[in-house]
Amino acid sequence: MTIIVPTDFSDPSLKAIQYAAMLAKEENGKIILFHAVSLHLSATVEEPQFYAAGELEKIENEQLQHLKFQIQKRHPNVQFESISRTGFPVETIQDIARENKADLVVMGTRGANGIKGMLVGSNTASLIQQTEIPVLAVPEESEYSGMKHIVFATNMQKDDIRCLNCIIRLFGVHSPNITLLHIEDGHLRDPEAALHTWFHNDVIPAVSYPHLFSECISETDIVKTLDEYLRDNKVDLLVTATKKRNFIERIFDRSITKKLVFHTHVPLLALHAHQVKSEMIL
Repeated sequence: MTIIVPTDFSDPSLKAIQYAAMLAKEENGKIILFHAVSLHLSATVEEPQFYAAGELEKIENEQLQHLKFQIQKRHPNVQFESISRTGFPVETIQDIARENKADLVVMGTRGANGIKGMLVGSNTASLIQQTEIPVLAVPEESEYSGMKHIVFATNMQKDDIRCLNCIIRLFGVHSPNITLLHIEDGHLRDPEAALHTWFHNDVIPAVSYPHLFSECISETDIVKTLDEYLRDNKVDLLVTATKKRNFIERIFDRSITKKLVFHTHVPLLALHAHQVKSEMIL
C-alpha cells in the first residue's frame, strides 16, 4: 500500500503522519510525505520580505527532510519518501498520487470542528471532491488502535458495492467487522426489509468477505443518530461514498451542518463512486 500524507508541519498533519505510519506498518506499506510550497510573505517590524519560490522551497524542503528523519527513527520498519513542490496543495497532491499510483491519501484535520471541519471549507474537502483516490481524514484527537470495526454509511446503492470492495481491499488484512449502516429518515416505507433484501440479494453474492453485517436505524435526525452510533459502538473508521444525492451529501446539507456534533476521535474515509466511460472509479 502506498500512502500519501500531506504535511504543513502543523500538529494535525503530524498526527496524520503518526496514524498513517501505524497503518503502513501493519499493511507493509510505503508513506510519501508531501509538502506544498507556496509564495510566503514574511512580515517584520521594519518591512515585509518576499521569499522567492526557489529559496522558500529549499528552506521548507530541509524542514521536510528533518521531519522524515525524525519519523523514520520512530518507525524503522516503514518505508518513507518525501516530496516538496511549489503549487496549490490539492492539485499537486492529485499529480503526485497519479505519479506514484497511491492507494490512499491521509490528511490531518482540526479537531475543534469535528467532522464538519474535515469536509467544509478545507483542503480536505476540496481533495475529496476532486480526486478519485480514497481520502482518509484523521481528527487531531484520534489515536490509531487498529481496524477492528468499520462502519460504512450506505444508501443501498449499486455503487456502494464497489466501495465496499475498496474498503476490503484497503483494510481486509485486518479482518475487521464491517457494518453497513443505513439511517432512514422517512423516504422508505419499510427500510429494514429493504436493507435485508439488498444485503442478501446484492451484497453477499458480490462481496467475498466473512465479517459483513447490516443494520438499519429509522430516525429523522441523521447527524445525531450517527453520532450516537459511533459513540456507542467503538467504531474505528467511518466510511462514506461521495456521489450524487448520497448519504454524505444529506449529512452535509447546510441546515444539518450547523447541528453537526460528531465525536472527533473517529477518522473518516471518503470514497468516490461515479461513472466514467461506463466504469465505476473509486
